[in-house]
Amino acid sequence: MKVKVRVRGIYATALSKILYDRGIELVDVTDVIAKRLGISELRGVPADVTIKSDDEDPSNILVIGFPESVRYVVKVLMEEIPYVVVNMPEVGLYATFKTSIVGIRDNECIIDTPYGQAPIVDIRECVNGAEVYATSIRVPLKKGERMVFSNKLRVVGYYAILSRGGKVTFSNFIKNKERISELVMLSSNYVRKGYSIHWRSNVDDANISEVVNELEALMSKLEYIEKELRRSKPLEIVYEGERVALIILSSLSKEYLDSVRAKITPTTPYHHSLRSLDDNLKHLVDILDVIASKVDGVILRRCIREWIKNSLTEYEVGVRHVKPDGSVISLSSGKVINIVDDNGLCVNIERGIVGKGLYDGLGIPKEVGDKALTEVCEGRWWVIHRYLSSDGRVKGIYININTPPEIIPYNNVKYVDLGIDLLLKEGRVCKLVDTEEFRELIKNNSLRYDILIEVLKTLNILLTSLCTVENKP
Repeated sequence: MKVKVRVRGIYATALSKILYDRGIELVDVTDVIAKRLGISELRGVPADVTIKSDDEDPSNILVIGFPESVRYVVKVLMEEIPYVVVNMPEVGLYATFKTSIVGIRDNECIIDTPYGQAPIVDIRECVNGAEVYATSIRVPLKKGERMVFSNKLRVVGYYAILSRGGKVTFSNFIKNKERISELVMLSSNYVRKGYSIHWRSNVDDANISEVVNELEALMSKLEYIEKELRRSKPLEIVYEGERVALIILSSLSKEYLDSVRAKITPTTPYHHSLRSLDDNLKHLVDILDVIASKVDGVILRRCIREWIKNSLTEYEVGVRHVKPDGSVISLSSGKVINIVDDNGLCVNIERGIVGKGLYDGLGIPKEVGDKALTEVCEGRWWVIHRYLSSDGRVKGIYININTPPEIIPYNNVKYVDLGIDLLLKEGRVCKLVDTEEFRELIKNNSLRYDILIEVLKTLNILLTSLCTVENKP
């Protein structure tokens, strides 16, 4: 499949190398990456798909663009990058269909959608049972995010998003002031005809005649969609719009991307882990990359690990539990009471238990003086939480199955939860929990096959070593 892709963000060099080696055309390439790969920048050529690191969590990659192109690029990335989790919502951005108003709820007008009920905006009057057209303008990538729809239909092109109305807006990434002035003049003709235009970043270096041709095509497409909606069935998707996918990188994924980047430019161990931790570390990572060109990688990795180890003892350590949908649960911070460095860091964190109630899954009451002892090790596909009474007795054990944790500077532990856990109570009673979530991930093709293999191997190790009378916790 022929696809044009633009790549941005902290993984740009490695991802560009992967896509280029797979024969995918890179467009709007930055100067640095064009030199590293020895390719043309192809400025002014529009992209079918844009790939960038997620602003909210740089450990994630966002893929957005035309539906078939996005599906193909996500497939390629899943084939090439090991141990990733992929979340692609059912609803696409600007997906369009006919529906009915359900009523008003919490001061919002609610409609039926193919994905459940959701609010609709840009609507003059919310009349229960009234037929309306709806276009998705917000899609939920992470837990807690909502779908939102608009009564204003939109069609998407390379250079513009067209709808009915009379407004003109611009992407923040359009920097060419002369081009903006040119587009303002061009837009006036369409505003007078009753159209609104949002200019996309692709238009910055585009041939203006191609831009005009696309606007005419988008006008025809909008009219066609309006006709199709009138004769469509309720909740039938008439226009798919764009698709968005979230690719969640594990520690092993980042290590792989380090190795890809190292093929074309000096790259320090932990390059992408450090870059995804804090943008303020960019200059430090740049220095480490230069050192990587002069120093043996094994020695440099050992030195960085020593730095990480020292940083863990200075402050309390926080644990970031990343769910498969990209949402993050931050566990309470704790004190590091032991660090072992044996071909990888292994850290024991002690946390005081606050509040009342029961321990999740275990059904055991929380009591005054209880503590949690969390064991986190690089390279392991699990994290153990031991809950202790005030006299040191083990009340229960909760084992989280996850990707191998990142243990990184400034007191951060981070891993991707894989939707299945193991509980141990007194008397060697073992129980698998959250299996339905794990099955759903498999059903949705969210997990690479290599993750599935590791989960099965991990469960076998844990059930054999912990769930027997001979082996006590």
